[in-house]
Amino acid sequence: MSEIMSLSIHSAKYPIQCLCVCVCVFQINSMKAKFKETIDRCDNLERRLEELAKDKQSMDRKCGQLSTRVMKLGQELKEEQEMNRCLRANQVQLQAQLAEDEHKARETGERKDGVIAELQEQLRDVMFYLETQQQIGLPPETRTEIQEGHLNIGAAATPAPGPSTAIGRGRRGRSERGK
Repeated sequence: MSEIMSLSIHSAKYPIQCLCVCVCVFQINSMKAKFKETIDRCDNLERRLEELAKDKQSMDRKCGQLSTRVMKLGQELKEEQEMNRCLRANQVQLQAQLAEDEHKARETGERKDGVIAELQEQLRDVMFYLETQQQIGLPPETRTEIQEGHLNIGAAATPAPGPSTAIGRGRRGRSERGK
């Protein structure tokens, strides 16, 4: 303010110079305001830059954590895929082994059925032989019938009481006791 008063006193003597000084003072004040405004903007931008730098650091940490997690999950995925591949291979192998075992069991069952049928036929022959031996050991009248060729085969189907039926009953009795 003092500058303006001193200018007004001298303005009478030097009007053009005074006008130039006033314009210069106005320009200086205008530049001061613009400079202050620019400094305020710079301060605001610096604060904003600091905030953004902090945000960037935070994002970098999160990015690092997520990167680590992605790598870990990728490794787990590879392990799961490998385990899945191994399980599928095991399943194929076990299915092939099961098919082979079923085939062997079927063959073994057929062989056993054949052996059982053969043993049943042999047992029937032995039973017929034993019953024939019993009838030969019968009284002379029955032996005469056999010698004349009148052997009753129907009688062979129904077992006569004797050692053969006792053996059969003994076996059944043992198997029933075992159950």
